[in-house]
Amino acid sequence: MLMHIFKLLRTASPEANFLAIASSALLFLKIFVFNRLPEIYVGAYQHGLIVEAILGSVVASYIFYIIVVHMKEQKDKATLHPYIKKHAELVVVICQVQIREIGKASGINLELDSISRIDVEAAFKKITSNCPVPLLISLPSDADWFQYFFHYSTRTKSSIQRLLDQLPFLDAKHISLLTAIDDCSHFNRFDTLSISKVCNEDLLWMATKFYDYCELCKALNAHLESSDFAREIL
Repeated sequence: MLMHIFKLLRTASPEANFLAIASSALLFLKIFVFNRLPEIYVGAYQHGLIVEAILGSVVASYIFYIIVVHMKEQKDKATLHPYIKKHAELVVVICQVQIREIGKASGINLELDSISRIDVEAAFKKITSNCPVPLLISLPSDADWFQYFFHYSTRTKSSIQRLLDQLPFLDAKHISLLTAIDDCSHFNRFDTLSISKVCNEDLLWMATKFYDYCELCKALNAHLESSDFAREIL
């Protein structure tokens, strides 16, 4: 029981905790110290009662916040934990799937944890417009690599949007990583290229921005494996 109470207090708003501690300390001093002193001016006692009532209201409001508001927030976070974890991990998995397929098509072993710009450039240079695209049910049989990447950018953005719909339950670091991926140059290129025809013989022109996208997913994966993510949800 005490551990549960401590957890609630620890996860509450730092500002609310500070205000509650300061008000409690001042109220304690008012009741047990200042009330025993003689009035330093006429009407000090009445003014003291007003101050005491204000401090008591602050403490009572904090207790209400913890029991009614914050406790519900923590329960909601625990309920949403599987949902948030699933879609956050899906963003990373989608990136890993693309890296694996690019590695197969180019013959260069690629892994998200150890990916480098040089390896990505070498792999993309080996993938030409004639290279077959990995089979996907949602893509036509004659799909090109541009359509392949566009498909996964759309899926990623969908998962990110689902997560951002739960914005109150995400911390600043998580939101920053998700929005960086959602707005990365690799995804944004599709808005322009969708109205123009790409005639490059290989995919080298896409390598740098794809690598930057991988680095963002690597950072997100590190966050999901950190204690900060555990504290964010639980």
